[in-house]
Amino acid sequence: MTAQPITVHAAVLKEAHVPFTIEQFTLEPPRVGEVLVRIVATGMCHTDAAVREGQLPTPFPVVLGHEGAGVVEAVGAGVTKVAPGDHVVLTVDSCGICDQCLSGHPSICASCFPLNFAGARPDGSHALCGAHGPVNDRFFGQSS
Repeated sequence: MTAQPITVHAAVLKEAHVPFTIEQFTLEPPRVGEVLVRIVATGMCHTDAAVREGQLPTPFPVVLGHEGAGVVEAVGAGVTKVAPGDHVVLTVDSCGICDQCLSGHPSICASCFPLNFAGARPDGSHALCGAHGPVNDRFFGQSS
């Protein structure tokens, strides 16, 4: 059975120094190597506040949040470490193949900035699409 897109709501920051707005989006199913997590709890910390205050360059509009926890709903092809129903805590994205990742330090991955702050997948696509088009949805690799 092929997974279908689902409708979700997210807090969006359209530009620095403005309030968040809650908007409806279509979330596409996970692609190869991706995991769909039903968020149970998330946090907003000083890093999110820095984006809102214009102190950390980030492409807008963006869904922030990077301290999420939840339950795996679906996995893309090639995902073997988690399965639907698993309870997980989210972390930053990493390439898994650089020296830092291979030595057990994925938090200092050589590809940290493009994977976590570019706002899109490495191919430039987005998982979230709203009434005004796609939104940057990979803040810290997750936008929880």
